[in-house]
Amino acid sequence: MNRRKSADPARRNPSGELDDATFFRFGHGGPQGAEIFPPREPLLAVGADEVDLLARLVSLAVPRLAGPEAVAQRLLAAHGSLAGVFAAAGSAGEVWQQWPDALRVMLLVVHEARRRVQEATLRAQRLLTSGPQLHAYLHTVMAHERVEQIRVLYVDKEHYLLEDVLMGQGTVDHAPVYPREVVRRGLELEAAGLILVHNHPSGNPAPSDSDIIMTGRVIAAAAVFDMAVIDHVIVGGGRIFSLKAEGLL
Repeated sequence: MNRRKSADPARRNPSGELDDATFFRFGHGGPQGAEIFPPREPLLAVGADEVDLLARLVSLAVPRLAGPEAVAQRLLAAHGSLAGVFAAAGSAGEVWQQWPDALRVMLLVVHEARRRVQEATLRAQRLLTSGPQLHAYLHTVMAHERVEQIRVLYVDKEHYLLEDVLMGQGTVDHAPVYPREVVRRGLELEAAGLILVHNHPSGNPAPSDSDIIMTGRVIAAAAVFDMAVIDHVIVGGGRIFSLKAEGLL
């Protein structure tokens, strides 16, 4: 079975846009009574185990840094959880200027190692949108992103993962998605199906009207080439919303 590394095919024409560009926008008023999968870990509560683990990483990265427990507590207070700290390390914002570069590098390495282990687990089994392994992977990859991302998980006819592709990034409340680019990459991979994924930095994973409309457009474009859209999964606030599970696909 052909396995390929993740790629980022988001492209623009010379004018900077593509003709079929539309947007996913986060929504606050999703379908009444719709089930949203609960978080797999608390995002705001900082437990003693998180402080201890992060303090150990601080000590490993910067052995001479005084008070690793205090440093860990400050980082957790600023970013809400250990997962939030890992995600923030990738942004390299001003908050990291007060700490040695070695600390941020250590966190990035640990975070990437965790992501690769989870991706390897996904590749070894049929991809199920309700599976805990997929939820854990998506949570690691994008739950703490501060802007919207569009990812597409391409699968073969047996639903084994071919590739996780970052299709585009936007702002805090929308990201562009191009149906023809989604389909084009699927044809290159000889994919039989795909799972759309995007995040809501607002923390509310319920789909907006534009999310549902855009899903329909991707389904229509993919159907021309006998490519199935298996699900559209939204990640927000540590929770997962599946359009398929809620009868919206």
